[in-house]
Amino acid sequence: MFRTLFCWCMLAIIAMTGLVRSDDLSYASASVIARNIKIPGTDYVVGTSFEKLNSTSGQALIAAIEGWLLNQLSLPPNDHKPNIELVPAQTIVAMRYPLFSKQQWSDQSALSLHDTVAIYDDSTQTIYLADDWNGSTPAELSILVHEMVHHFQNIHGLKYECAQAREELAYRAQGHWLGLFGHDLASDFDLDPFSLLVKTRCF
Repeated sequence: MFRTLFCWCMLAIIAMTGLVRSDDLSYASASVIARNIKIPGTDYVVGTSFEKLNSTSGQALIAAIEGWLLNQLSLPPNDHKPNIELVPAQTIVAMRYPLFSKQQWSDQSALSLHDTVAIYDDSTQTIYLADDWNGSTPAELSILVHEMVHHFQNIHGLKYECAQAREELAYRAQGHWLGLFGHDLASDFDLDPFSLLVKTRCF
């Protein structure tokens, strides 16, 4: 009886700690990208290094991810490219928790700065990535993939029952992307099936 109660309590704790937006990702993988991974449906080959997003190679990567995503999501191409900005992690935290004062979210930095690494703003069509993001790992690139899904959802006016339901498609695409490199959400982001269920279902 006690063991059963303990298990249910642990599940409840996991569920409560898992109720975070999909933009709030804590990526654990630091392994570099394998050489010569060609993005399916494109001519782009991902190498071991990555230049700045505003460089020629950076723009080519973004275009390749966009093409891959449009194919994955069966969406028509569009001319509305997302804006992408690298900003301090504190800025993303402040956007994630707009009702907090600067002092309040600063006080929570031990939790928030660890968990919040990217966010998409529907109104400005902007993906905000933490300024230490460099696209050098499958996990980091998957964060950009995830946020680009939100951009397409916004551009195409896709409607969902709740914010969590909107995350299901983004996580699915992110998982498929990681699979190109032999990675997955569980190993890179500590997201097991139960955690994903909590993050993608309306409550």
